Order: sequence, then structure tokens, then C-alpha cells
Amino acid sequence: MSDVDKIVSYIKANNILTLCTASGVLPWAASCFYAFDKEAMTFVCLTSLDTRHGAEMSANANVAGTISSQQANVAKIRGLQYSGTAVLLAGDREQHGRDLYYKRFPFARLHAAPIWAILPDVIKYTDNSFGFGTKLSWQRPE
Repeated sequence: MSDVDKIVSYIKANNILTLCTASGVLPWAASCFYAFDKEAMTFVCLTSLDTRHGAEMSANANVAGTISSQQANVAKIRGLQYSGTAVLLAGDREQHGRDLYYKRFPFARLHAAPIWAILPDVIKYTDNSFGFGTKLSWQRPE
């Protein structure tokens, strides 16, 4: 299994990410359900523009965040950090994003909200089950 396959496997095994935004020098973090588009290496989230993180992404597309597993045993710690860009989806990209998201979370059809793509530029994945301190990385090609 390649490093990218290990990263994608971990992403697909989880369903909540931390999304960090900022307004000026004031950071904010929110927990969001996500679907993952492996072909585009993109997280897809529903978020209203009325939320603090939605409003901040509209004004500043630079985001960062984490996906983590709660684990007391240090040998089993796994998690990832990412940084990238948030894009409000429209047109065909919006429909594709909604299809992915609703397939994973059918109940979300009941909540009308804009759909976003989080395009990570960098992902760093730590998985101590591969050996203590094992870190795998992925970077979006130029």
C-alpha cells in the first residue's frame, strides 16, 4: 500500500474534521462532517454562510485543520493535519460535491446549506501503528 493509499484509507475511515479559519489575527475552529473525493484529493463539507467559519471562509479562503482519532495508547495514535483553500462550489462541481456528501450523509438533504470543497495543499499523516513517530506526507502537485 502506497503512502497516499494509507492517507486516503485513514481519511475515509473518519467523518469529522476540524476546520480552522481566521478573521484578521483571530483564529476559529469548527468541527464539520465531510465526504472525501479521492480523485480530486478534496474534502467536501456543508456549511452555511451564517456560521462564523462559513463567513470567514468567504472572506479568506486559507484554511487548515485536523482529523484525529481519540486514543490513549501512544502506540496507536493516528491523525493528520492539512492546510489549503476553501472553495464555495457552484454548477457541476456543486452537484458532484452534493452527490458525494449526500451518499455519505443522506440525512443532510434535510438541511439546505452551501457546499464547500476544502482543497488541501499539504497533508501530514502521523500513524504510530507503522512505528513510533511515522509520518507520511502528501502535497498537491503544482
